[in-house]
Amino acid sequence: MNKKLTIFLILSVFLLSITVYAEDQWDTSVSNDPMTGTKTWYANSPMVTSTETLDFPYSDVKAWIGIGYDGKEEWVYIGFTSSPNIVDTITKDGYNVINTRIKWDDKIELISLRQEWGAKFIHFRDDKTIVSKISNSNTVLLELNWYSNGNVYFNFPLEGASSAIDKIYKEFEDN
Repeated sequence: MNKKLTIFLILSVFLLSITVYAEDQWDTSVSNDPMTGTKTWYANSPMVTSTETLDFPYSDVKAWIGIGYDGKEEWVYIGFTSSPNIVDTITKDGYNVINTRIKWDDKIELISLRQEWGAKFIHFRDDKTIVSKISNSNTVLLELNWYSNGNVYFNFPLEGASSAIDKIYKEFEDN
C-alpha cells in the first residue's frame, strides 16, 4: 500500500473515532433572544433510542435529556424527535401528567412528569432535585407507557453531565 493511502486511512479512522466519541458526550449550547438579548444556556445528553425498537410510526424516535438555565431558573426535560404518544396519563387543562418510574443507577423511584398537549418535550417537576440526581448518577432509565407499545424504556448516559451542567452555570457567570 502506498504511503499516502496509508496516512489517509489512518487519519480517516482517527477522525471517525473522534466523531463517534463526540456523539456519545453531553454538549452545551447557548441561545440568544434577538428581541431582548436574553441568553439561555443548555446542557444536553446524547440522543438515545428506546431499549427496544418501537412499532411504526414511532420506530425512528430518539430522545435526550436537556437542562436549561437562564440565570434565574433551571428546568429539566426529556426531548423527543417527534411528539411522544404516552397513555395512562392524567388530563389537565392544556397538559397531561405522566406518573411513571425512573431508575437512577440502581434506585427505582416514582416520578411525575408534565407534557403539554402535542409537545415534543416532557418536563420534570422538581428541577433542582433532578439536576442533582443527573450530576450524581451514572445512568438514568425512564419508563413510559407508549401508545400501542406498552412500557418502553429510554436509557440515558450521564457520564459528562456534571461537567456540562457546571459549564452552563459558569458561562452564565462569565457573561
